[in-house]
Amino acid sequence: MKTFLTKDHTHQVSFNGPIRTGLFLESKKFLATGYHEFQKEFMNTLSNVAHGIWGASNFLTYGDGSEVLPDTVRGFPIVPQYFITRILKDDALLEKLEILELKPSIDALPFRDENAPPMPDDPKIEDEPPPASFLISSIEIRMNDFGYGSVIFNGVIRAHQDLSIVEFKDVCKSVGARLNDYSELFSTTFETVWQNTPKDILSDAAFVSNLKAQQNNQYLGHQKEIGKIINTVCVYEICCKDEESFQAAKEAYTAQIFIKDEKYTQDASLDEENMAVFIGHHNHIVIYKENTVTQWQRSLLRRVLQVKNVFYTMFEEISENLIHINSSINLDDAHPNPQLLEEKARILVEYHARTEFFRGVYDDYDNHLDPQSLKILRTIEDTWETHDRIYALKNQLELAKNIHDRLVQDLNAVHQKKLGAFILIFTVLGMISVIINLVEFTQAPDLGEPNTLRLATLMLMILVAVIFAFRIRYKAEAPTKFH
Repeated sequence: MKTFLTKDHTHQVSFNGPIRTGLFLESKKFLATGYHEFQKEFMNTLSNVAHGIWGASNFLTYGDGSEVLPDTVRGFPIVPQYFITRILKDDALLEKLEILELKPSIDALPFRDENAPPMPDDPKIEDEPPPASFLISSIEIRMNDFGYGSVIFNGVIRAHQDLSIVEFKDVCKSVGARLNDYSELFSTTFETVWQNTPKDILSDAAFVSNLKAQQNNQYLGHQKEIGKIINTVCVYEICCKDEESFQAAKEAYTAQIFIKDEKYTQDASLDEENMAVFIGHHNHIVIYKENTVTQWQRSLLRRVLQVKNVFYTMFEEISENLIHINSSINLDDAHPNPQLLEEKARILVEYHARTEFFRGVYDDYDNHLDPQSLKILRTIEDTWETHDRIYALKNQLELAKNIHDRLVQDLNAVHQKKLGAFILIFTVLGMISVIINLVEFTQAPDLGEPNTLRLATLMLMILVAVIFAFRIRYKAEAPTKFH
């Protein structure tokens, strides 16, 4: 197989993956006042307490004054693509990694054979030299304001032996699986942001409490940890000298990296003569002719992937959370707890409102993309079958709405029973008062012999009171019918 990367040479790659941050802000507060002023002040605050460069997506410069290439060309979206970001590189990166006793490089696990991926459980592998190493040049940790974010590793793969494109792909897979070794760095960043975030903009809604409960593994069957990368994607670029090598690379590399299916080999580039963009699930490639496209054009895939990955993961987890919430509600309980019903109803209402808000943010994001980024986004949606994910989410929201309506009916039934019980009590008390007055009237000392009419009236009133009381009790205890 043809050599892709020769020994002792390097090739630039970028890894990124979504991550749970635990930072939930009241985004709607910023919609009225705007994000810009708060982010500017917040960047300055964080720059004084932690290593690295702090920035935000709605700014053209980072906290240290270095240039930020804006992600859009048609203005900024209503909600920023990320709320705050921390970039560690050069001396700041090395210093922070040294404090945490982490290495600035990751060794790929040795191959078992030419085409098989590494097997980390094999003890013999540890004694073998790595086929390549990933040398980290920068780590960027982005935090959104709705509990999620992303981590971006930039650097180069240095080959310790000749690597084919398939072996290079396996090296990237091995490196990507070990990025969570740096989770302590992610967690300390999140803690720094939490500690310096004003309490009045933190969200304490039932929706947030429920998400945090699931992240703390209170009733899910698997752990959802804050500070762990959920899944990793890898982006690498392939530079070609001329048209012949450009066409050969498009044919050869896509066939060896992706499954042979049109969905995986669709070129997402608008400039097909000079650049090709191929989307997969874990591997993504930009192939281009030398000196024909700018770095900005080549970076669009990484930028869109970073945002799309966060939204895809967020929608997936919200859908999963809704499944657990919907299945945990017992609508057939003969003696429902009103407080529990109200709590469940509030969670469902907030889930519906927040999810619709997030979908609006996602739609607003693609409205501001340049044509090339929009083409990449649509190709990712097709490859990742995002519409199926959104369709499943809509179904769960519809089910949640139906369950909420049933909960409201249950609550009304419970309140009606309570009201009926009070009516019964006061009605019986009123009847007893009337009966007592009648008894006193019929037994008055100035009366002669008992009057038949008065006694009949008394008996009739008692009978009416008994019938009325039993009728109210029957209505209060009768089960509520749902249709």
